[in-house]
Amino acid sequence: MNKLKFLLKKISLVSIGFLLLFTFGCSTYMGTADYSAQGVYNLDDLNAYGDWVYINPYGEVWQPFVNDGWMPFDNGHWAFADGNWTWISYEPFGWIVYHYGDWYDDPFYGWVWIPGDGAWSPANVLWIHYGDYIGWAPLPPRGIEYGRPWDKDKERYWHVVSMNDFTKDDIHDYRIMHPLGNENDRRDIMDRPPNRTLVEKYTAKPVPELNIPHETVRLPEREFHKMNLPPMEHQRVEQHFPRIRREVLVPREEFHRQHSQINAEHSPRFRNNVEVPREEMHGQHSQGNKSAK
Repeated sequence: MNKLKFLLKKISLVSIGFLLLFTFGCSTYMGTADYSAQGVYNLDDLNAYGDWVYINPYGEVWQPFVNDGWMPFDNGHWAFADGNWTWISYEPFGWIVYHYGDWYDDPFYGWVWIPGDGAWSPANVLWIHYGDYIGWAPLPPRGIEYGRPWDKDKERYWHVVSMNDFTKDDIHDYRIMHPLGNENDRRDIMDRPPNRTLVEKYTAKPVPELNIPHETVRLPEREFHKMNLPPMEHQRVEQHFPRIRREVLVPREEFHRQHSQINAEHSPRFRNNVEVPREEMHGQHSQGNKSAK
């Protein structure tokens, strides 16, 4: 009798252990985290235009409310400021997410911003310059490779434009799809931004050097720098914002509705928008998928 009680007690303890392991393991995966990043980055320009979600192994990341097919460093233009090519974003959240942290293209959430503790940067991008082309990709988190623009499945990470288009407004209009170039172009690859003098040669016009002062944005646990654009640059941003509001930004409720519907339709529980019978689902693992880009 005593042996039976001991055995039942042992089974109960093991069961509780498995239950706790399952509970905490699932809660970590599903994203029930204390939103510390949301507290640190409590900014209207992030809170109004995106959500904080939890992704292993990066922790809390910011998902913008934008249309399908959107990508970072797409809506804006390049300016030469204080000795560096500087990204001027037309998006209201651009002053922080393109100058701090990394970007990751998650299989479920799509592009998300990973906050970083680093200093302000003119543009957190990877550069490539080959032949008559210049390209850039968002700076990825450690351990992630975005390859080259012509590598299989890597083109979606990169913007590539002709050198003579590099300083134009709304640079996304000039993006070259399938930017292979030729063998001679790719023989001399430079992983750095283009030389200012070379850009002037291609565009046949001077590239002015701007002086852009920064203002300090103080939050409880850290501070950030925000560019105070000169009047001409500010006017360029304002000129393009109506298109951003109309074609890029998605209201919170609409974004959630669209993605809930997309995730449901692309779940393994559905086939051609019709729910698959339970017996056919036996043994399958349900997981979400982001919408096709």
